[in-house]
Parts: sequence; C-alpha cells; structure tokens
Amino acid sequence: MYYHAAKVCYKNAKSALKDIGKSRKYFLDLRNNESAIIGRYNGNTSEAYSELEPIYIQMENAEHKIGASYGPYFQNISLTHILCTTSAESHINIKSKECLKGKFRDIFEKVSLEGKWLFLPKFIGENSFDQGAEPFQSFSKLIKIRNELIHYKGKKENWESFEVGMPKFVTNLGLSLSMARKSLQVIKEMILELSKLIDHEPPYWLRDGYDNLPTDIVTNFFEIKIKDNNSKI
Repeated sequence: MYYHAAKVCYKNAKSALKDIGKSRKYFLDLRNNESAIIGRYNGNTSEAYSELEPIYIQMENAEHKIGASYGPYFQNISLTHILCTTSAESHINIKSKECLKGKFRDIFEKVSLEGKWLFLPKFIGENSFDQGAEPFQSFSKLIKIRNELIHYKGKKENWESFEVGMPKFVTNLGLSLSMARKSLQVIKEMILELSKLIDHEPPYWLRDGYDNLPTDIVTNFFEIKIKDNNSKI
C-alpha cells in the first residue's frame, strides 16, 4: 500500500512540473518585456517608469504564482520519501514477525529502522547488507531525508531568482524529482536484496507488471479467508 502510494505521489510531482513551467515562462516573458522597455529608453528607468510600473505589478504576481506552483511539487516529493520509508518499515516488521519469536522479536521492535534491516538477516543466521555499498548507502540517506522532513525545524534562505537554481536547503531535503525516483528505486532494491538474504520470495506487489493489473486488484490490500460453516475450527 505505502510503496504504491509513493509511486502515485511521484507521478503527481512529475505532473506538477507542467504548471511550474507555465509559471516560469510567464515570469520570463515579463522579464523580457522589462528589458525591451528599458532598452527603448536607453537604460533610463526613470523615464520608462510609466511603462515599467504595470510590468512590475504583474511580475510581483508572477513571482507569487511560481511559489504556489512549486507547492504540489514539493508536497508530493516529500510524501514519496516518507511513504517509501514507511513501506520499508512495514515490510521489515512483517518479515520479523515471520522470522523471530519471543524475546528476539521484543528486542527487535526497539531497534532503529536502519538497524532492523541490518540485524534481521543476522538474527536468523544469514549474511546482512554491506553498509558501505548500494543499496544500503542510499537507503541510509533516504532515512536521513525522511527524518529531516518529519522533524522539520524551519529553514530560510534568500532566493534571489529561480534562474540561478533552487535554495540549498531544498536540495538537502531531497526535494527533487530525481531524488524521489531514487527513493522508489532504493526501496525496491532493498526489499529484493532482503528476500535473497533470508531466502524468501519477494512480495507480490513488487512483481513486474503489477501496476498494469486491474485497479480493483492493485488496490486490494486485504487477504480474505472464507470460513467453512461445516468446519469446527
């Protein structure tokens, strides 16, 4: 459920780029109009003021629209990261329930998310992930991004113009389409690698073509068992 919800959020973020592009183009068109007007007055902005004033009013509104258009984009990328880590936590908890008993499971519940993924294969006597290699390195980075987003403390940075790039803290929070795509990729790789390490079949919802199944199948998150009325159980 969480993994496929993350994929939906990624698609929504990708779709939001269209509105961002329109907002940016509108602002750049106004900027070009501004330059053309100033050029006609040989750089004398005082003489050009009567023509520049309506342009500047429109530019102020255009800047607001740019900020507003980034809202759904950042929101859906944030949710992609958060849902990916939620998917990872749900999956490792399910696997621990299958593999561990008694005190082992009680102790396991108190371990951090990174620790759970490292320790579960060890707990059942198998090899574990290489902490210095992929996909675990990217997984560790994803957890840090998730923690920054969940425990966001508020950061400010002057943004002179979108033409010179995004503020640094936006990049540090992983708020880019490429980072969201990476989160989806690394969760899939982690789950597949865990399946090999503990000799389990990968979950059915990671199978190739799953997204192309009918909607009622893809969105059915329950396993229904029909009780036999003749059974004494």
